[in-house]
Amino acid sequence: MWAHSETLRSPSFAANQQPKGNGHDAKIPKNLLGFVWPYAARHRRLLLFAFALNCLPGVAIAFQTLAPKYLIDDVLTPKGLPANERIVRLTILLSLYLVAAFVLRMAAWYASYRIFTRIREHVVLDLRARFFEHINGLCLRFHNRHSSGELFTNVMGSPLQEIAKFFHSAVINVPNAATMVVVACAWIFFWDWSLTAVLVTLVIATALTARYSSLQLRSLFQGYQAAESRIIGRVVDIFRGNRDIKMHGIEPQINSAFKENVDCLREKAYERDVGTHRVNMRAEGLGYICFALLCGLGAWRYFTGHITSGQLMGFLAAYLSLYQPLTVLFTVGTMHGQAEASFTRLQKVLRAQSSTPEPVPALRLNPPTKADIVLREVSFAYNPGTTVLRDITLSIPFGQRVAFVGPSGSGKSTLAKLLLRLYDPESGSISFGDVDLRNCSPRDVCRHFGVVPQDPYFFATTIRDNLTLIDRHCSNERLLEVCESANAWEFIRALPHGLNTLVGEGGVRLSGGQRQRLAIARALLHNPDYLLFDEATSALDTVSERLVKQALSRILVGRTAILIAHRLSTIKHCDRILVIADGEIVQDGTFQELSLTPGLFKDMVDSDKFDIGPPNPNFHAPNGVALHRETKDQSIANDLKSVEHQASGKTSQFNGKRNGSV
Repeated sequence: MWAHSETLRSPSFAANQQPKGNGHDAKIPKNLLGFVWPYAARHRRLLLFAFALNCLPGVAIAFQTLAPKYLIDDVLTPKGLPANERIVRLTILLSLYLVAAFVLRMAAWYASYRIFTRIREHVVLDLRARFFEHINGLCLRFHNRHSSGELFTNVMGSPLQEIAKFFHSAVINVPNAATMVVVACAWIFFWDWSLTAVLVTLVIATALTARYSSLQLRSLFQGYQAAESRIIGRVVDIFRGNRDIKMHGIEPQINSAFKENVDCLREKAYERDVGTHRVNMRAEGLGYICFALLCGLGAWRYFTGHITSGQLMGFLAAYLSLYQPLTVLFTVGTMHGQAEASFTRLQKVLRAQSSTPEPVPALRLNPPTKADIVLREVSFAYNPGTTVLRDITLSIPFGQRVAFVGPSGSGKSTLAKLLLRLYDPESGSISFGDVDLRNCSPRDVCRHFGVVPQDPYFFATTIRDNLTLIDRHCSNERLLEVCESANAWEFIRALPHGLNTLVGEGGVRLSGGQRQRLAIARALLHNPDYLLFDEATSALDTVSERLVKQALSRILVGRTAILIAHRLSTIKHCDRILVIADGEIVQDGTFQELSLTPGLFKDMVDSDKFDIGPPNPNFHAPNGVALHRETKDQSIANDLKSVEHQASGKTSQFNGKRNGSV
């Protein structure tokens, strides 16, 4: 299916890719090194080897500073040997040294760069897997408060990229540059300690300036990243709402608003770049001041006879050779500020905790559950002070068909979400039999439900991949069975590519009725004990609704079914109707009882607040009707052959070959 579909298929994917602990229970690191090191530590041997390799060029370059000293003191200054012989010897030695140093530097740099780059990509992959698992595992309350664009930025955007870029630059440049500085300073210390002190002062001043600049730049980087996140969220919103934009003809207004957002991002980028340039100018000015001090002090030491002319030139050569590594160290220091800004942003996400946490240890609802659903004094609020449900006490025996009805905003869908443990109640409890849902994994609870929402979502891949999301290894027979039971096989078979038809993002290439029937088939695939329909037929035309209800008449038998609906034709055959108003159950009874009893339900019926819906004499199935397929053997054989042929054929570009699995 997707190139990253394993993440959707297996919740443990990221856990297998990261160190012990995850975003939910692991201790949140307090600094950047603590954040990255657990992932880099798995490659510690390669890291140490690459560090050692990267130090060799620094040693080689540092010793090059000796050349001016010996060239002047041993060649240009008269000694015991003839000048020609001294020049020949020194030329040969310098040539051999420079060639050997060049070969060593290139080989070490190339090998260490490859190692560091491979480790960086592994670390970035593991960090992205961690963030994806953490964000994907957070509750609906979190996702409702954060835009898709913002969350996308945290997983795939600039924060992780900036952290990776900083560490890649640090591990490649710091060992080499630091080795050059230490070796050069240690060597020239034996020539003159006072000039060495100037170089050491320059190193310390560079480090302090880099740290100060890093703190200064952090706020600029944070402002840029916040603006970038907002504009990515805006772009995602625009693309997802493109149909409505075109329906209202507001493309010019959207384009104008987008340009304003881009202009804000441009201003933030300008401030960031100007701030970075200002910091670099400060570092360059510091370097010139230190060079002037070194020249002045060196000249004074030379004229007072403390050092030779060769040693003076050696000091100046040492400074010039150290200028580049010191600049690199300063640049890495400023990059640290950008990485810290990214880390601060990611820390906020890592600190987010699910409001429906995984209990430890978690009880399992072992199938077949076939337990009654019991709610005891359940209250719930999305936000403090705004109660949505109040003291709901309710028992739903297994196998009963229950309809939730009431005005919009009364709490019907919220109650359904609590049953799925997408939220936990603020007070009270929800139990399946004698098992409190708080003691169960939210994922385990949802696996016992087959859910058909009002607007089901389909991923931009094939019908087959969307149907088999819950069970990647279902048999061809089972896939055909659920498609026929949902009245979906007829239209699937008529499509040019059958089950391998691409549905588009959100299923845009399918009609509303087709999406609903596929949603029913998907809900049935794992043979759930409980079914939940959230206004599944409210937006369908007459023909589509009739087909969906024919499917419902077959699949509801032997299961607990909860229907949220506004159509009388959907609820009048339910065993029980619960009327919800202002977060409370105000009426409870059968359709006949409530239709004759003064109250909200009768008022809604009399005032035409219910949609009557099309007549459907086939909706009420006789007792004993179970989930089934056509009984004609030849029809089944032909359909099964078609499914197997499609399964072995070419699947979508996102999935590649699946070796015949459905």
